[in-house]
Amino acid sequence: MALVRFALLYTIISVYILDTFLTKDMGMDAVFPPVIQSGDPGLPTGHLLPLGYQRQPDGPVKEYAQPLTPTEFWERHARDYVPLVYRQAITKAPAFTNWQSDEYIAETYGDLDVLIEKKVEDRVNPVRLRMLLSEFLDNYHEKDWYVVSLLPDPMRAEMQVPRSLLCGTFKKNILESNLWLSAGGTKSLLHYDADHNLHCLISGRKDFIMIDPKYDEKLYMADKKQFSGSSYSHLDMDRVDLLANPQVSEVPWTWATLLSGDCIFIPSGYFHQVRSYGRSVAATIMWSPLNTFDDSDCTTADIDKYTALSDVPLQWTYKKGDKFIDMGFMNVEVVRGALLSLMERENSTKLTEELFALYYELAVVNEDDDREMTEEDAEIISKMFGVLDKDKVGYLTRQELEDLDIEVLKDVARLVDDPHGPVTEDDDMHEEL
Repeated sequence: MALVRFALLYTIISVYILDTFLTKDMGMDAVFPPVIQSGDPGLPTGHLLPLGYQRQPDGPVKEYAQPLTPTEFWERHARDYVPLVYRQAITKAPAFTNWQSDEYIAETYGDLDVLIEKKVEDRVNPVRLRMLLSEFLDNYHEKDWYVVSLLPDPMRAEMQVPRSLLCGTFKKNILESNLWLSAGGTKSLLHYDADHNLHCLISGRKDFIMIDPKYDEKLYMADKKQFSGSSYSHLDMDRVDLLANPQVSEVPWTWATLLSGDCIFIPSGYFHQVRSYGRSVAATIMWSPLNTFDDSDCTTADIDKYTALSDVPLQWTYKKGDKFIDMGFMNVEVVRGALLSLMERENSTKLTEELFALYYELAVVNEDDDREMTEEDAEIISKMFGVLDKDKVGYLTRQELEDLDIEVLKDVARLVDDPHGPVTEDDDMHEEL
């Protein structure tokens, strides 16, 4: 009888453990922002509690019932890097209905590759896989996985572009669109990204903690890697140690909760931490944070006409069969423009390797006040210029640079930043170039 009771107890415990660890958080009822309560009088409020429990938020992120015009968006938010939330901004998108179903996604797009990461973000030792979307969908409710990948080209046809981005500098500088898909319970580190980001939720719920970048010295930030415009905090998001980091209690924050159909504008450099609940599907649109806004085409653009993401140009895309899934790369048209401007400044009709080295020093090395040019930099410069100078004549004319295929510029960008995830073949491109 004792053996039977032991077996029964073992079975119950096993089922509980499997249910706890293999079933993702599908709940949508988390309290946010959190209710701040005093704990041990000898310890600071929020000690060893998740980020957000250390002080009350200043309030919610500014909300709009419909997207602003591009000019309004620039003047009120993008110019000064101020976040906003759009309610029900993408409800006309076919994705808003169709992507509620895993079966639909698997049947329609299951043969496309996506990049996979672990549910709890780890930027120190990231683990990324590349697999068919159908394989992910067959396993993600049990595995510790979520998709963060370029939105495959065929899926872009089902995603809507809010009118705020449909003319001027915004539309001309969209870099990429990303797909996020999880079974819930995912959480990010506190981090910032190099580009402006319109994050639109198709299914599920996401909570955002938003912090102005002027508080970076209080947030225990990691050193920014070379060629990277993003970084993250070393703070434990689930257990903020206020004895080791008391300054966190001094950091103001705002908040937002997105539900299906909502979008949030996350400015370049703006700190944010995200938690998702329920089956979560989102698409993001990333564009370059430029200092001016050219609205010369906005008077003729029909910004109120429904526009699919497939109808606007993106620099970095993925289609079936591509070797690379290129995420987080630079705006290569900005590189082209900078090189042309440098040629004009130096009164040169030819872009030589020497002149390209000057651009590299100004754009890359001078970003770090404590760094000087190294032999490694010289090797990178030589490889990069070798890609540009495809005819091997030692220079490019201004006209040749203006006409240079964008794919060549993208090959140059790949030399200074590794692919975001695995490739479909042996990755020998960097060595060949």
